[in-house]
Amino acid sequence: MGTRLKSLQILVLVALLTGTANSAWAETDEGAARQPDLTGTWYMRIRTATDARLAIIGNTHIKSTTHLLVTMSVIDGTLMQKQKTCVVDSRPSRSITRTVLPKAFIDHLPVKSYPVSLTPNDDGTWAYRADLKQQFVGYHGDQASDGIPENDKHPSVFDWDEDGKPGASVLVDLPLFGHIRIYMVQTNHTLLSGKVVNDQSIEGRTRQLVLDQRTIGADNRLLAASPKLTVGKGHDRFEMMRIEAGATCEDIIRIGAGTF
Repeated sequence: MGTRLKSLQILVLVALLTGTANSAWAETDEGAARQPDLTGTWYMRIRTATDARLAIIGNTHIKSTTHLLVTMSVIDGTLMQKQKTCVVDSRPSRSITRTVLPKAFIDHLPVKSYPVSLTPNDDGTWAYRADLKQQFVGYHGDQASDGIPENDKHPSVFDWDEDGKPGASVLVDLPLFGHIRIYMVQTNHTLLSGKVVNDQSIEGRTRQLVLDQRTIGADNRLLAASPKLTVGKGHDRFEMMRIEAGATCEDIIRIGAGTF
């Protein structure tokens, strides 16, 4: 018994020294199945929905699908996911208006890294969870302790997409007015919760914890008012598919073409 206990103590010490005790790849119990190896490159498609009320347009339900390039790797024993946004496809329920995100907007969305949690389900599958962290567009979130800025005079607001205008610029397409550029600040916070189907596929649901936006300027003052946003129902799934290493946003655009 003394020899066995001493051996167990040595194993625990080795685990602590190597980080195995906190590793995303450690077996949960003796004989339990190992977590799937998800390291590599992935295509991720995230769906979210927003209900918006605008002064001159009224209520509209907006479905958005974001196509992302993702890599997963183990860093210091933790499975980390890194994402780059390649395409954002937004479609309103009313054809009277459409929002267009300029290339500069997409290019300035930050590349984010965050840990992924994998836990075993009773049916032998693995639960996948990721917190995409709160994102700030058009302003420095750490400089806005009083909440999202109401105008471009707030010290946290800056030229986020480097187009010479405050905040972030998007185009609103109205039939009678054409493209109107508005300047806005926005924040959102999304969680992903699903399961690992196999080592090639992950799927689940999205949940928006935070969603807020302010219009801080516009080419036409009719659109200078801020929309009232709430999280919409439906269009709340996400999927991930393993792809070849070295893939780029051009590959993501090709793979995601025709999907929404």
